[in-house]
Amino acid sequence: MSRKTHSIRPLLAGAFAATLLLSACGATSSSPTSSASPPAKSTSSKTFGTDATGVVHFWARSATAATAKLMVKEFNASHKHLKVVLTETAGGEAVTKLATAIRAGSPPDLIGLNDIDMPIFSHEGAFTNLTKYVDALPYKKSLSPGHLDLATYDGKYYGVPYLADLSVLWYNKKLFAEAHISSPPSTFANILADAKKVQALGHGDHGFSFAGDCEGCLAFTMLPDVWATRTHLISGSIPHQKATVKSNSALEQLLGLYHTIWAEHLYSPGDRTQDGTTWGANFLKGHIGIFPGDYGGIAAKLTKAQRSEYADVPLPGPDGSYSTFDGGDDFAIPTGAKNPSGAWEFVKFVLSRAQQLQYPSTGFTPVRTDLLTSSYKAAHPFDAVALKALARGYAPTTLAYNSIFNQPSGPWFAMFSEAVYQGKIKAALATGQSGFAQQISQSGSGS
Repeated sequence: MSRKTHSIRPLLAGAFAATLLLSACGATSSSPTSSASPPAKSTSSKTFGTDATGVVHFWARSATAATAKLMVKEFNASHKHLKVVLTETAGGEAVTKLATAIRAGSPPDLIGLNDIDMPIFSHEGAFTNLTKYVDALPYKKSLSPGHLDLATYDGKYYGVPYLADLSVLWYNKKLFAEAHISSPPSTFANILADAKKVQALGHGDHGFSFAGDCEGCLAFTMLPDVWATRTHLISGSIPHQKATVKSNSALEQLLGLYHTIWAEHLYSPGDRTQDGTTWGANFLKGHIGIFPGDYGGIAAKLTKAQRSEYADVPLPGPDGSYSTFDGGDDFAIPTGAKNPSGAWEFVKFVLSRAQQLQYPSTGFTPVRTDLLTSSYKAAHPFDAVALKALARGYAPTTLAYNSIFNQPSGPWFAMFSEAVYQGKIKAALATGQSGFAQQISQSGSGS
């Protein structure tokens, strides 16, 4: 996801173009294993990713460049036999630029790709089958399940988690204390009751805030509330997916919660037109009680004084439990990469404990849950919440994600608007069901 807006409007056309470009390459979804295996000379599990030489060309998104630059700098300083050369790709160009390079036969050796876009490429056989190398990682069981699912196609791994950009529920401890709220919200009922108490304080304080005109922001922060119940809006695997919207009880309760917040004016002024460009700025001013947002975007902007006044918790389901949106990036090695062994050596370096522990300094979360120790919690209390949620995180593995969730005219935002702003929740669910189903079918994700 984009750190700034968690919306991929510019990438929507790029994703569609990428599918066309990859199809034109002759890559087919029916044979990804044969078309996406490392060169024969590099397939030995004992030598692949060890003592490689030469140069690794690594493309990373500008949104996650801070982490990429740090990792490349430290790798090059400690690996004299192998050099990683970093190229940044702009958010609106990353998908089409990669697809064009693959089609031209000149892909990078390694890509750090927005994880939600992984299925576009793995489904077309454009990435290397890394299954046996991922399985050999001693910490595989602690890797982000959501990121790994997005890198999986037909039971095989075509990528591995790289970095996490996760959604959490922030709250203002100072306002909670003034409103005599003793604990953070852990259910929908808590959120509503706490928002009302903060709103009642007056003095320009508001109970809740959301990005009312940013479909990507809303998906990033609302969908985990549904996933906390272990239910989803898209079920099944590509190409047999179906929409499961109309009968989703958790979704109906969530839309009801947001409608009540809207109808009872418990939100911050400007929320209705917030398109993500200044998302979270109002919360940081100290007059918002509850704010669903991202860990890194808020934590990085807190002053020393504010760090004692704010806290975060996982995004809750209707009656408890929790989840997070597994945003961030996956690593992938494109088919035809010239130095796949060198690329995998760099990947293993980045996934090592010492490197992962540096992620909070760049505004992101590690992708290894085994790092959640008492010392990590003490050093990174805000990110520890996100890392805890990572084990229950999720993101939909579908070719239809961008067309459903990341365009203003898509069925997700249409459903949200009808339910929240108009109060027509049942009708919105029916509209959402048909809209989701149409996009799933058109994308080739299902019938």
